[in-house]
This record gives sequence, structure tokens and C-alpha cells, in this order.
Amino acid sequence: KLLITVKPPAALAERIFADAARHAAGRTKREAYPPELLHITLLCIGGFKTVPHGLVERLKAALGEIKARPVPITFDETSLFGNRNSLALHSCREMQELRALAKMVQRALRRANLPYVAASSFTPHLTVIYGCGKIEPMPADKPYSWLAGSFELVFSHNGETRHELLGRFALSPKAERYERPESQLNLPEKVIGPSKRLTQRASVR
Repeated sequence: KLLITVKPPAALAERIFADAARHAAGRTKREAYPPELLHITLLCIGGFKTVPHGLVERLKAALGEIKARPVPITFDETSLFGNRNSLALHSCREMQELRALAKMVQRALRRANLPYVAASSFTPHLTVIYGCGKIEPMPADKPYSWLAGSFELVFSHNGETRHELLGRFALSPKAERYERPESQLNLPEKVIGPSKRLTQRASVR
């Protein structure tokens, strides 16, 4: 798969892996996902047998145009995720900046007429054990937090448990603030409906 991802710093990835490995012991035959592969998928471009170099160059050009701020990320809960019952980290709070970044990535690809797999919704999560079956959630007494300063374009090699880094794109604190979700936009206290506007215009005339 060709993926656009956000990855935790190496030291934090090692801590997440160690915690997941301890939780997996005696509960599932599946091993914790290697620390260097832990990631949040912002967008999946699609599945390919080999790296599509021509497409990759177009993707890199489009992604390089994105100007966005670093993203604060905190995972403080775990749950089973997906049809294969994988164990994933998630947040009890809305991750608004991360959702906004995912939207910016989609818009950049649409503007460049580039393909991606459209999902019904973006659910920020980080899978720590794949296909583990129905096991109890992993305790997350100390949240896993970091400030993501970049996102990456990677090729996940099927069956090899390996990510090939194709491009890294820096986020800048000088970029404009992320747009607020529509539910948080401030509306005026009094909304003038269409009929009232027409009445007001008629009286002015």
C-alpha cells in the first residue's frame, strides 16, 4: 500500500512497542507491531505491486505545497479496531488538528487530480497489535503524547513488514492556524431569514 502517515518519535515508538509487547504476552499469539512501523494513516493512496514511481513524483509535488502547523497528538485509550480485531490506541478527545491536516491532504490531492481511497470518515488511531482477536484493552495510564512536526509518504511492502520512506514533509509553526470544525463556528445571535431580508429591502426601496 501507498500511504500518507504520521509517525511517533523513535523513543516514544519504543515505549509504545514495549507496552504492547507486555500486553500481548499470554493474551494473543500475535506480536506487537515493530516500533519503526507504528503510524497513523492520514490517507491511503491505493494498493500496488511495486512502487509507482511516476505517481510518487506527482504526489510529492502536491504534498510539498501543503503549508500546515505541527499537530499535537495524544492517545490515552485503547480498543479493538477493524474487522480483524486489532488493538489500537485512540483519544478520548476530538483530535481536531489531525483531522484538519487529513482534510488538507485530501484537498491537495484533489486539486492535483491524484487518486486516493475515499473513506466515509477519518478515525485517528494507531494500531499496536494486528489481528490479535478479542482481547481486553491495554491500559494507558500514562498518555502517549507528541507534537508531530512532519508527515510521510511511505510504501508498505506486503508480507515484508517493511515501510519504504518515499518522502517526508515538514510542518511549520509559521503556517496559518487550522480551520475550526463547522460545529464550532460562531454564528450571529440573530439570524435574519430570507423573508425578513426581502421585507427590509422592500421598505428601503
